[in-house]
Amino acid sequence: MITDFPAAPLPLPSEAELDEELAALGGDALIPKALRRTLFPVITKEDVFNLMLAQRQDPQKVVSDFADAYRDYVGANHALPTASGTSSLHMALVGAGVQPGDEVIVPAFTFIATAQAVVAAHAVPVFVDIDPVTYCMDPEAAASAITERTRALMPVHVHGLPADVPALRALADRHGIALVEDASHAHSARIGDRVAGSLGDAAGQSLMADKNFPLGGEGGIAFFSTPEAHDRAVTYLERHGIDYGMSWIAAAFGASQLRRLPYYDRIRARNAALLGEALDGTGLFSPPHVPDGHVHAYNMYRITLRPEAAGLDDLPVHAVKEAVHELLVAEGVPAREWQNTPIPCHLPFRSRDGFGNGYPFSLNPGAVRDHRPEDFPVTLGMLDSTLVLCRELRSPVEYERALRYADAFRKVARRPDAIRKRVEAGDYRRPYEKAARLG
Repeated sequence: MITDFPAAPLPLPSEAELDEELAALGGDALIPKALRRTLFPVITKEDVFNLMLAQRQDPQKVVSDFADAYRDYVGANHALPTASGTSSLHMALVGAGVQPGDEVIVPAFTFIATAQAVVAAHAVPVFVDIDPVTYCMDPEAAASAITERTRALMPVHVHGLPADVPALRALADRHGIALVEDASHAHSARIGDRVAGSLGDAAGQSLMADKNFPLGGEGGIAFFSTPEAHDRAVTYLERHGIDYGMSWIAAAFGASQLRRLPYYDRIRARNAALLGEALDGTGLFSPPHVPDGHVHAYNMYRITLRPEAAGLDDLPVHAVKEAVHELLVAEGVPAREWQNTPIPCHLPFRSRDGFGNGYPFSLNPGAVRDHRPEDFPVTLGMLDSTLVLCRELRSPVEYERALRYADAFRKVARRPDAIRKRVEAGDYRRPYEKAARLG
């Protein structure tokens, strides 16, 4: 039987463990292999009862009630529940008025679905580099990419940190184009008192089972600022005979999960602060930057390496990152790369077959570029020098587990000699030189 309880409790860490040999060199791991598994989402009796009771209701009412409740939570004006995050982004673009052949500016660093949704709307994605601190769309890069055929900016609140919406909003208004959020990582993220999903003209958001706010399987939701945008998306579905409807099972599960979302948010924020304090003390590692007035949702937690702080700046930063990655994993910390190459260098945007015969790229050949990874130097630098924790700060991650993650970073940072030796003995390639990965 699958249970939300771990096999055994992790003991609270001790200072003495930090001085023990690294696990990769024969010492004991801070988190033993038998105790490394974490489970998400949490499934409670309320979730099960809600699913059972929902069987007595009209399926469409279950979905619409969920969509209304979550729309109110976000503070959006209109909502359209969908079957997936990608379909929600597609509908957000359609609702915002994107037409075949239009250009939509997207960041080169995101999940591939951001750009695929643009193609689904029969438009052409135009890729720009990211901000070197937040890793979200760089407003200056976006400004340089605007042409007379640009219809929308599509920033991604990557990892759960809202993009620079004030700057992008001003840019969009100056050029008379739409601002469409990809809020798929950003459940409960905010700028001031406004929640991601309610910041632009439209937004799409994934609600799949590995997100901070999970539905039962796949799901998504599109938000719109005006009734005209909402009606445009609904009419599009009807006219084309597309079934993007959300499952009532997913909605019923989401309805009870929504009640616990504020609790999950507080646990993640606590664990992120705990880990951030530890990272700041190592010198070698830095936590995510959060601009003033922004609330990070921590769907992912991207950690930046500072080799110069450990006397390792004579080594290639990507090799230091790889060596550190191996040492952390041996200690039981599930650090990883998330993405390893800019999205425009993935096969669908290199071959540009689209729907066949190059459509919709053929509608606007002037917007098409044959990109190389080097076209996005900030993205490459970020991929070279950062690692990610994905689910490891969420509830039900135990407090003692979060403490042990923090201690693993401290333990590795104390051993620049081991990092150097590993780099000098290894043959590490830059991330984009490997096979492109979706995640």
